[in-house]
Amino acid sequence: MTGRCATGAARGFDPGGRDLPNSAELSERYDPDRLRAELVRLTGRYGSPLSAAVGRRVLPLISPGGDVRRVDPGGPGLQDFLPTRWLPCLPSVQDILARLPAPPRGVRLIALSPGTRYTHLQSAKLGPPWGLCRLHLPVVGGPGTRTVFPRETLTWTPGTVWFSAAWRAHALVNDEGHETVQLLVDVCHTAELAALFPRALRRLLTGPGVLVHRPEVPLPPEGLRAYRCRFPLPETFANWEQPGHRLPGTAGRTTVRAEVDVRAGTPLLVLAGRPFCALQHLGAGEFRFRGWSDERTLQVVPGHDGERHRVVLRAREGRDTYVVELPATSAE
Repeated sequence: MTGRCATGAARGFDPGGRDLPNSAELSERYDPDRLRAELVRLTGRYGSPLSAAVGRRVLPLISPGGDVRRVDPGGPGLQDFLPTRWLPCLPSVQDILARLPAPPRGVRLIALSPGTRYTHLQSAKLGPPWGLCRLHLPVVGGPGTRTVFPRETLTWTPGTVWFSAAWRAHALVNDEGHETVQLLVDVCHTAELAALFPRALRRLLTGPGVLVHRPEVPLPPEGLRAYRCRFPLPETFANWEQPGHRLPGTAGRTTVRAEVDVRAGTPLLVLAGRPFCALQHLGAGEFRFRGWSDERTLQVVPGHDGERHRVVLRAREGRDTYVVELPATSAE
Protein backbone atom coordinates (compact mmCIF):
# COMPACT_ATOMS: atom_id res chain seq x y z
CA MET A 1 0.00 0.00 0.00
CA THR A 2 1.41 3.38 -0.91
CA GLY A 3 0.60 6.85 0.38
CA ARG A 4 -2.09 9.04 -1.10
CA CYS A 5 -2.26 12.67 -2.10
CA ALA A 6 -5.04 13.39 0.35
CA THR A 7 -6.95 16.53 1.22
CA GLY A 8 -7.89 15.72 4.81
CA ALA A 9 -6.16 18.12 7.20
CA ALA A 10 -6.00 18.70 10.91
CA ARG A 11 -7.82 21.89 11.84
CA GLY A 12 -5.51 23.29 14.46
CA PHE A 13 -3.37 26.36 13.82
CA ASP A 14 -3.19 26.16 10.08
CA PRO A 15 -4.45 29.42 8.58
CA GLY A 16 -1.99 29.53 5.70
CA GLY A 17 -1.94 25.87 4.72
CA ARG A 18 -5.54 24.66 4.89
CA ASP A 19 -5.68 23.89 1.18
CA LEU A 20 -2.54 21.75 1.27
CA PRO A 21 -2.78 17.97 1.80
CA ASN A 22 -1.09 16.12 4.63
CA SER A 23 1.12 14.42 2.08
CA ALA A 24 1.94 14.39 -1.62
CA GLU A 25 4.28 12.18 -3.65
CA LEU A 26 6.96 13.95 -5.69
CA SER A 27 8.15 12.73 -9.05
CA GLU A 28 11.71 12.12 -7.81
CA ARG A 29 12.94 8.55 -7.17
CA TYR A 30 16.07 7.18 -5.54
CA ASP A 31 17.70 3.79 -4.99
CA PRO A 32 16.94 2.59 -1.44
CA ASP A 33 19.19 -0.47 -1.84
CA ARG A 34 22.18 1.77 -2.48
CA LEU A 35 21.42 3.88 0.58
CA ARG A 36 20.89 0.80 2.75
CA ALA A 37 24.25 -0.58 1.62
CA GLU A 38 25.92 2.69 2.56
CA LEU A 39 24.30 2.55 6.00
CA VAL A 40 25.73 -0.96 6.46
CA ARG A 41 29.20 0.31 5.54
CA LEU A 42 28.77 3.26 7.91
CA THR A 43 27.92 0.85 10.74
CA GLY A 44 30.93 -1.32 9.89
CA ARG A 45 33.25 1.68 10.04
CA TYR A 46 31.89 3.59 13.02
CA GLY A 47 29.87 1.07 14.98
CA SER A 48 26.13 1.77 15.06
CA PRO A 49 25.63 5.56 14.85
CA LEU A 50 22.02 5.06 13.72
CA SER A 51 21.09 2.05 15.85
CA ALA A 52 17.63 2.36 17.41
CA ALA A 53 17.85 -0.70 19.64
CA VAL A 54 15.64 1.06 22.16
CA GLY A 55 13.09 3.56 20.82
CA ARG A 56 14.50 5.92 18.22
CA ARG A 57 17.80 7.36 17.05
CA VAL A 58 18.39 10.47 14.95
CA LEU A 59 21.58 10.95 12.91
CA PRO A 60 22.03 14.54 11.68
CA LEU A 61 23.61 14.84 8.24
CA ILE A 62 23.18 18.61 7.82
CA SER A 63 22.63 20.79 10.88
CA PRO A 64 23.32 24.33 12.14
CA GLY A 65 27.08 24.69 12.07
CA GLY A 66 27.46 20.98 11.24
CA ASP A 67 26.87 20.15 14.91
CA VAL A 68 26.29 16.38 15.40
CA ARG A 69 24.29 17.15 18.56
CA ARG A 70 21.69 19.21 16.71
CA VAL A 71 18.79 16.97 15.66
CA ASP A 72 16.16 19.75 15.65
CA PRO A 73 14.89 21.55 12.52
CA GLY A 74 16.92 24.63 13.41
CA GLY A 75 16.04 28.28 12.97
CA PRO A 76 17.63 31.74 12.86
CA GLY A 77 21.22 31.79 14.02
CA LEU A 78 24.78 32.90 13.46
CA GLN A 79 25.82 29.80 11.51
CA ASP A 80 24.75 28.30 8.22
CA PHE A 81 23.38 24.77 7.87
CA LEU A 82 26.49 22.67 7.21
CA PRO A 83 27.28 18.97 6.64
CA THR A 84 28.12 16.91 9.69
CA ARG A 85 30.90 14.32 9.65
CA TRP A 86 28.36 11.65 8.63
CA LEU A 87 27.24 13.11 5.28
CA PRO A 88 30.46 12.33 3.32
CA CYS A 89 29.94 8.66 4.28
CA LEU A 90 26.61 8.61 2.38
CA PRO A 91 27.21 9.67 -1.24
CA SER A 92 23.70 8.59 -2.22
CA VAL A 93 22.26 11.22 0.14
CA GLN A 94 24.61 13.76 -1.38
CA ASP A 95 23.27 12.80 -4.82
CA ILE A 96 19.66 13.13 -3.63
CA LEU A 97 20.32 16.60 -2.25
CA ALA A 98 22.14 17.67 -5.42
CA ARG A 99 19.09 16.69 -7.51
CA LEU A 100 16.58 18.57 -5.37
CA PRO A 101 16.08 22.08 -6.82
CA ALA A 102 15.90 23.74 -3.41
CA PRO A 103 18.50 24.86 -0.83
CA PRO A 104 18.71 22.23 1.95
CA ARG A 105 18.37 23.08 5.62
CA GLY A 106 18.34 20.31 8.24
CA VAL A 107 18.81 16.76 6.93
CA ARG A 108 18.72 13.72 9.21
CA LEU A 109 18.13 9.99 9.31
CA ILE A 110 15.58 8.66 11.81
CA ALA A 111 15.60 5.01 12.91
CA LEU A 112 12.71 3.50 14.88
CA SER A 113 12.92 0.19 16.69
CA PRO A 114 9.97 -2.27 16.44
CA GLY A 115 6.87 -1.10 18.27
CA THR A 116 8.01 2.52 18.55
CA ARG A 117 5.60 5.46 18.35
CA TYR A 118 7.41 8.75 17.74
CA THR A 119 4.62 11.12 18.73
CA HIS A 120 3.93 14.82 19.32
CA LEU A 121 5.75 15.84 16.15
CA GLN A 122 4.99 19.34 14.92
CA SER A 123 7.43 21.89 13.49
CA ALA A 124 6.03 25.41 13.62
CA LYS A 125 5.82 27.12 10.24
CA LEU A 126 7.70 24.36 8.43
CA GLY A 127 5.65 24.46 5.24
CA PRO A 128 5.25 26.35 1.93
CA PRO A 129 3.06 29.13 3.42
CA TRP A 130 6.16 30.13 5.39
CA GLY A 131 8.72 29.45 2.64
CA LEU A 132 9.85 26.00 3.84
CA CYS A 133 9.15 22.37 2.96
CA ARG A 134 9.76 18.97 4.57
CA LEU A 135 10.38 15.84 2.53
CA HIS A 136 10.34 12.23 3.75
CA LEU A 137 12.34 9.51 1.98
CA PRO A 138 11.59 6.05 3.46
CA VAL A 139 14.70 3.86 3.39
CA VAL A 140 13.71 0.74 5.37
CA GLY A 141 10.00 0.17 5.89
CA GLY A 142 6.95 -1.96 5.26
CA PRO A 143 3.17 -1.89 5.65
CA GLY A 144 3.57 -1.35 9.39
CA THR A 145 5.66 1.80 8.89
CA ARG A 146 3.16 4.63 9.10
CA THR A 147 2.93 8.39 9.31
CA VAL A 148 -0.20 9.26 11.25
CA PHE A 149 -2.09 12.56 11.00
CA PRO A 150 -5.45 13.19 12.67
CA ARG A 151 -8.01 11.27 10.59
CA GLU A 152 -5.40 9.99 8.13
CA THR A 153 -2.72 7.28 8.14
CA LEU A 154 -0.11 7.07 5.39
CA THR A 155 2.31 4.35 4.33
CA TRP A 156 5.19 5.22 2.02
CA THR A 157 7.29 2.86 -0.10
CA PRO A 158 11.13 2.97 0.09
CA GLY A 159 12.57 4.70 -2.95
CA THR A 160 9.83 7.35 -3.11
CA VAL A 161 9.88 11.01 -2.01
CA TRP A 162 7.01 12.56 -0.09
CA PHE A 163 6.05 16.04 1.00
CA SER A 164 4.72 16.14 4.56
CA ALA A 165 2.67 18.87 6.27
CA ALA A 166 5.12 18.99 9.18
CA TRP A 167 3.44 22.05 10.74
CA ARG A 168 0.46 19.84 11.64
CA ALA A 169 0.55 17.42 14.56
CA HIS A 170 1.59 13.93 13.44
CA ALA A 171 3.44 10.80 14.51
CA LEU A 172 5.81 8.19 13.05
CA VAL A 173 4.93 4.59 13.91
CA ASN A 174 6.86 1.35 13.42
CA ASP A 175 4.72 -1.78 13.77
CA GLU A 176 7.15 -3.86 11.74
CA GLY A 177 9.19 -6.63 13.32
CA HIS A 178 12.42 -4.88 12.40
CA GLU A 179 14.03 -1.46 12.62
CA THR A 180 12.81 1.11 10.10
CA VAL A 181 14.66 4.14 8.73
CA GLN A 182 13.55 7.39 7.10
CA LEU A 183 15.52 10.27 5.64
CA LEU A 184 14.03 13.67 6.54
CA VAL A 185 15.04 16.59 4.35
CA ASP A 186 14.03 20.16 5.16
CA VAL A 187 14.46 22.60 2.29
CA CYS A 188 13.54 26.14 1.32
CA HIS A 189 10.48 26.21 -0.92
CA THR A 190 11.17 27.07 -4.57
CA ALA A 191 9.16 27.18 -7.79
CA GLU A 192 11.45 24.47 -9.19
CA LEU A 193 10.63 22.21 -6.26
CA ALA A 194 6.91 22.81 -6.84
CA ALA A 195 7.35 21.42 -10.38
CA LEU A 196 8.09 17.98 -8.82
CA PHE A 197 4.69 17.89 -7.07
CA PRO A 198 1.52 16.40 -8.61
CA ARG A 199 0.16 18.65 -11.35
CA ALA A 200 -2.98 19.45 -9.35
CA LEU A 201 -0.86 21.07 -6.62
CA ARG A 202 1.64 23.02 -8.71
CA ARG A 203 -0.41 26.17 -9.14
CA LEU A 204 -1.16 26.21 -5.43
CA LEU A 205 2.54 25.84 -4.62
CA THR A 206 3.61 28.77 -6.80
CA GLY A 207 0.66 31.08 -6.08
CA PRO A 208 0.19 33.86 -3.53
CA GLY A 209 -0.57 31.37 -0.74
CA VAL A 210 3.07 30.31 -0.44
CA LEU A 211 6.45 32.00 -0.05
CA VAL A 212 9.03 31.22 -2.71
CA HIS A 213 12.69 31.39 -1.69
CA ARG A 214 14.53 34.49 -2.88
CA PRO A 215 18.28 34.32 -3.58
CA GLU A 216 20.69 36.28 -1.42
CA VAL A 217 22.05 39.52 -2.90
CA PRO A 218 25.56 39.91 -1.47
CA LEU A 219 26.88 43.36 -0.65
CA PRO A 220 30.49 44.39 0.00
CA PRO A 221 31.27 45.50 3.57
CA GLU A 222 31.33 49.16 2.52
CA GLY A 223 27.82 48.77 1.08
CA LEU A 224 26.56 47.04 4.21
CA ARG A 225 27.79 49.82 6.49
CA ALA A 226 25.09 52.15 5.15
CA TYR A 227 22.51 49.93 6.88
CA ARG A 228 24.06 50.01 10.36
CA CYS A 229 21.50 51.41 12.78
CA ARG A 230 19.92 51.16 16.23
CA PHE A 231 16.23 50.88 17.05
CA PRO A 232 13.76 49.47 19.62
CA LEU A 233 12.60 46.03 18.47
CA PRO A 234 9.35 44.44 19.73
CA GLU A 235 10.40 41.23 21.50
CA THR A 236 7.75 39.28 19.61
CA PHE A 237 9.58 39.80 16.32
CA ALA A 238 12.57 37.78 17.52
CA ASN A 239 10.24 35.06 18.82
CA TRP A 240 10.05 33.59 15.33
CA GLU A 241 8.64 30.16 16.24
CA GLN A 242 5.39 31.37 17.77
CA PRO A 243 2.20 31.27 15.68
CA GLY A 244 0.59 34.51 14.63
CA HIS A 245 1.98 37.30 12.48
CA ARG A 246 0.26 40.50 13.50
CA LEU A 247 3.24 42.49 14.63
CA PRO A 248 2.67 45.05 17.39
CA GLY A 249 4.32 48.43 17.34
CA THR A 250 6.51 49.61 20.18
CA ALA A 251 3.87 51.69 22.00
CA GLY A 252 3.02 49.95 25.27
CA ARG A 253 4.96 46.85 24.20
CA THR A 254 8.07 45.19 25.59
CA THR A 255 11.01 46.08 23.38
CA VAL A 256 14.66 45.14 23.25
CA ARG A 257 17.57 47.34 22.22
CA ALA A 258 18.42 46.22 18.69
CA GLU A 259 21.18 47.02 16.25
CA VAL A 260 22.02 46.09 12.68
CA ASP A 261 25.79 45.78 12.70
CA VAL A 262 28.51 44.46 10.39
CA ARG A 263 31.22 42.25 11.87
CA ALA A 264 33.90 40.47 9.86
CA GLY A 265 31.99 41.42 6.71
CA THR A 266 28.76 39.77 7.91
CA PRO A 267 25.60 41.74 8.74
CA LEU A 268 24.18 40.84 12.15
CA LEU A 269 21.08 41.54 14.19
CA VAL A 270 22.32 42.33 17.70
CA LEU A 271 19.85 42.26 20.60
CA ALA A 272 20.70 43.78 23.99
CA GLY A 273 24.36 43.84 23.00
CA ARG A 274 24.52 40.17 21.95
CA PRO A 275 24.52 38.84 18.37
CA PHE A 276 21.16 37.14 17.76
CA CYS A 277 21.54 35.99 14.17
CA ALA A 278 23.33 36.74 10.93
CA LEU A 279 21.38 38.49 8.19
CA GLN A 280 21.13 37.72 4.48
CA HIS A 281 20.59 40.65 2.14
CA LEU A 282 17.71 40.27 -0.33
CA GLY A 283 18.05 43.64 -2.04
CA ALA A 284 17.09 47.26 -1.26
CA GLY A 285 18.26 46.94 2.34
CA GLU A 286 15.89 44.06 3.15
CA PHE A 287 17.35 41.19 5.19
CA ARG A 288 16.10 37.79 6.33
CA PHE A 289 17.43 35.85 9.29
CA ARG A 290 20.16 33.37 8.39
CA GLY A 291 18.81 29.85 8.84
CA TRP A 292 15.24 30.95 8.24
CA SER A 293 12.98 31.81 5.32
CA ASP A 294 11.43 35.04 4.03
CA GLU A 295 8.70 34.52 6.65
CA ARG A 296 10.09 37.54 8.46
CA THR A 297 12.43 40.22 7.21
CA LEU A 298 13.93 43.46 8.38
CA GLN A 299 14.45 46.36 5.96
CA VAL A 300 16.63 49.36 6.74
CA VAL A 301 15.72 52.55 4.90
CA PRO A 302 18.61 55.03 5.36
CA GLY A 303 17.64 58.63 6.01
CA HIS A 304 18.80 61.42 3.69
CA ASP A 305 19.12 65.18 4.09
CA GLY A 306 18.67 65.08 7.83
CA GLU A 307 15.88 62.51 7.84
CA ARG A 308 16.03 59.66 10.33
CA HIS A 309 16.62 56.07 9.37
CA ARG A 310 13.60 53.78 9.33
CA VAL A 311 13.33 50.04 9.94
CA VAL A 312 10.46 48.14 8.33
CA LEU A 313 9.57 44.77 9.87
CA ARG A 314 7.61 42.27 7.80
CA ALA A 315 6.08 38.96 8.85
CA ARG A 316 4.56 36.86 6.09
CA GLU A 317 2.21 33.93 5.90
CA GLY A 318 1.31 33.05 2.34
CA ARG A 319 -0.69 35.89 0.84
CA ASP A 320 -0.71 37.91 4.08
CA THR A 321 2.04 40.36 5.02
CA TYR A 322 2.07 42.26 8.30
CA VAL A 323 4.19 45.41 8.45
CA VAL A 324 5.51 47.61 11.26
CA GLU A 325 7.64 50.69 10.65
CA LEU A 326 10.03 51.88 13.38
CA PRO A 327 12.27 54.93 13.75
CA ALA A 328 15.99 54.20 13.84
CA THR A 329 19.26 56.00 14.48
CA SER A 330 22.30 55.62 12.26
CA ALA A 331 25.14 53.68 13.91
CA GLU A 332 27.76 55.10 11.54
